[in-house]
Amino acid sequence: MTEPTETDLLEAIKDSLQKNGTLGRISGELRAAVMSVLNDNFGKDNPPKVPEETKLINELLREYLTWNGYLYTEQILSAESGQKSERLTRDVLTTKFGVIDDAKTAKIPLLYYIVAAFQNAEEG
Repeated sequence: MTEPTETDLLEAIKDSLQKNGTLGRISGELRAAVMSVLNDNFGKDNPPKVPEETKLINELLREYLTWNGYLYTEQILSAESGQKSERLTRDVLTTKFGVIDDAKTAKIPLLYYIVAAFQNAEEG
């Protein structure tokens, strides 16, 4: 039996970090940090105005990503969109979309509710 090489050891460590989610978390945090630096350094003097519709869509996506555990993707979206601290509450979102939350709908992201509503409208 041969001794493991340095390359074998590095591959084993990489595989382990991928399996336990550490590598994905670090990669996501690094991408978010890079995007944050880029956003801070470019366009700082005159940031583009984000249309209200885009903000609402981004918030729906952020809620969906967070609920599904895609936290690194949500961090990247937040950094790229420049909406890091501009979270809209669920109440604001339901009001904007005319959704009335009940015990069942409050447990799922609004994006699921909206898609289900359109599917039901097409069937009926």
